Amino acid sequence: MNKKNFLFLLVSLVSFIGSAQTIDIDGKIYSIDTLANYQVGPGTTYTGLRLKSNARLDVYFLKTAIHHPYVTIKTTLARDSIYGTETPSAMATRKSKEGSVYFAGTNGDFFTTSGSYLGMPIGGCMADAELATMPVARKIFAFDENKSSYVGQMSYSGNLKFHQSDFTIHHVNHLRATNELVLYNRNNGKYTHTNAYGTEVLVELLEGEHWKTNSSVKAKVTKIEKNKGNMPIPAGQAVLSGHGTSQTILDNLSLNDTVEISIGLKLNNEITAPFTEMIGGDNRKEMLKDGVIETSEVWNELHPRTAIGYSQNKDTVIFCVVDGRGVSAGVTTKQLAILMKSAGAYSAINLDGGGSSCMYVKSFGIMNSPSDGNERAVANGIFAVACAPTDNVIAEIKSYTPIIQLPRYGVIMPKFLGYNQYGVLINTDLKGVTLSCTPDVGQILDDGRFVATGSQGGILTAHYNNIETKLIIKLINSAEIAFRLDSVLVDQRSNYPIQVQTTIGINTMDVLPAALSWTIRDPEICSINENGQLTGLKNGSTMVIGSLGDFKDSLKVTVQIPTSGRMIGDNFNIENWTLNASTPLNAVLNTQNLPANWTHGAAVNYVYTSTRAPFIKLLRNAPMFGLPDTLKLVVNVGDINISKALLSLRANNASSFVSKEFTVIPKNTDTELSVAMSELFDATDIAIYPVWFDNINFYLGTQTAGQAYTLALKEIVLCYKGIEISGLPSVLLSQYEVFPNPLEGNTLNIRIKNNDAKLLQAQLFHLNGQCVASQQLNPMNGIATFKIGKLPAGNYFLKIINKETSETINLLIK
Repeated sequence: MNKKNFLFLLVSLVSFIGSAQTIDIDGKIYSIDTLANYQVGPGTTYTGLRLKSNARLDVYFLKTAIHHPYVTIKTTLARDSIYGTETPSAMATRKSKEGSVYFAGTNGDFFTTSGSYLGMPIGGCMADAELATMPVARKIFAFDENKSSYVGQMSYSGNLKFHQSDFTIHHVNHLRATNELVLYNRNNGKYTHTNAYGTEVLVELLEGEHWKTNSSVKAKVTKIEKNKGNMPIPAGQAVLSGHGTSQTILDNLSLNDTVEISIGLKLNNEITAPFTEMIGGDNRKEMLKDGVIETSEVWNELHPRTAIGYSQNKDTVIFCVVDGRGVSAGVTTKQLAILMKSAGAYSAINLDGGGSSCMYVKSFGIMNSPSDGNERAVANGIFAVACAPTDNVIAEIKSYTPIIQLPRYGVIMPKFLGYNQYGVLINTDLKGVTLSCTPDVGQILDDGRFVATGSQGGILTAHYNNIETKLIIKLINSAEIAFRLDSVLVDQRSNYPIQVQTTIGINTMDVLPAALSWTIRDPEICSINENGQLTGLKNGSTMVIGSLGDFKDSLKVTVQIPTSGRMIGDNFNIENWTLNASTPLNAVLNTQNLPANWTHGAAVNYVYTSTRAPFIKLLRNAPMFGLPDTLKLVVNVGDINISKALLSLRANNASSFVSKEFTVIPKNTDTELSVAMSELFDATDIAIYPVWFDNINFYLGTQTAGQAYTLALKEIVLCYKGIEISGLPSVLLSQYEVFPNPLEGNTLNIRIKNNDAKLLQAQLFHLNGQCVASQQLNPMNGIATFKIGKLPAGNYFLKIINKETSETINLLIK
């Protein structure tokens, strides 16, 4: 946006978020900009914040109302194993199925990053009431089958009972040490990974049983293996594995025996509950416990962070990610606790951070900006899971921005989300929504957008089928407005509504151009109608000034009107082009060996020598005339095998080029390599023009060593929809050849292909539309001379008029 002429417009405004807010984080005051705030699943809201002081913090929250009937919380291991890593988005995608969709969550535990057990969670981890890794001297977040949440330190006890005797299960999963009895479940992977020195017993839950904690489960012995090891672990079953004295215990079991297994978990040495999920944090005190922020055991470096906690009445689980190590500075654990408390958390712990910090939402992907640049593969994750029946019928709609702030005459089409009856998000950009409002609030334009023409705020109603939602329109007293662009290029086909915009906080939106008063310095160049729509009238440049109240800004308008539906944009004058080719080819750019019927063009001549990845590249950084819809490059590759060609263009509002690839180019015939502007750019955006040609690169296939080859390039043709081709046959792309071009002297030669032309009028125009030379031409033997005099170096338009037809050619004067 053009800032140089920003003035304050003292008119009514509406903002997307509401009144400005601040937060005190460890003694530093930050302003708060809300980037996003919308529902992403059953009972779950995503919020993105940007906090600004002398440093910036990008903060992301998920808040899940856990007593919603169609949502729960689940822990997920990477690849369903304590060994290995996986990205959170891949975990969620892999685990999701009908009736159980992992729609939002974060990374989880710290994990082993080297050695034989890469990816193993360091803290306690449990999924679906099956313990994965043992709780150690680290804090955990736990969730039980009654949907209650907990943080603290967890302790373990395990018991095996059979034949009226009780035995200690020393731990669950991982390494079996001397004399240990270990319970292996599906979280250990597909095998126990044990050696042959012991006994292993496969058990299967009895009918009606399910894995649980702090209560015994009954299982039947289905297989016994002695001195073999590494027993497979079928899904839903488990293996009791004993060594030494524990092997002796298991040797007393027989097939079909019933055993009782008890996994006991106690939180803070006092709380037992039917825990089902657990994920581990760091080894410090809880950073937020019962509403109190920890100030003694603080991880005091600024890093990206991930946290999880719950509200005081335990009805909401709160996830948080803070970006760091970039434009967002990162936080300490104390600062993270302050953020969690501000979001409503009563207790919370710090999870793995740094490059691991990641927030995922199913319909949108990764919501934060991981410090590695990409989502990191981690040990586990914790997710909000939708447990609703599949239903793809829209039952509710909501706006991304239920409170909207605009200037008076501000224009917006809100974007809507669609949900089914269970609160599952099924459409992130719902189409077909219509708007209505009362006249004192505004009006609805023909294209369906709302414009704040009223004198006060109010209610904007959105309709979809028989569903409605209400949006609040707020008007504020001042805002900055400006033209989106400093300059535009248009033609006679254009009906460009000048883009006037306003910025409120971090949000940019349109202002109705019809509300402004317009002045054109040279009304012969362009016109503007009552709706602020611009149309070109004559080649040249002028300034357009728009004003509204105290606001005033200007726009440079350049008009380039094509005289034909097909115009030669470049005829490959070799002085304008640069050749870059594989060195062994010794390629030269000249006009030798052109096809016999060509009157202009350039040729790349070379004798083939075998080389790695041979190529021929021609470069010219030059703007194309006007607003072409299609560019066609006419080539004849002769006997050359072309493996592919890349034609590269650059939009005027971009710093790098984009390319279209051609893989089939016939030999020994003229071929048009065609690219529509809409294939590479957003052709609806006037800012892309003029489009700049950058290069054409030919990659050579198999050829005969020692043989001479010619790659001929005739011209670049620009095509303009809706304009006649001047009655010329499509094969005749131009009536005239102008040389020399570029011109270094005062005399221009014009070769006329139609020898019947007896009398011509030539006019030379500056790009601003001023005619700088004019002469009547009398061709002799098909050639006329045009004495143009001494003119400044630069680009000009040469217009040649022949009775009822005319053609415009680009001319460069050096």
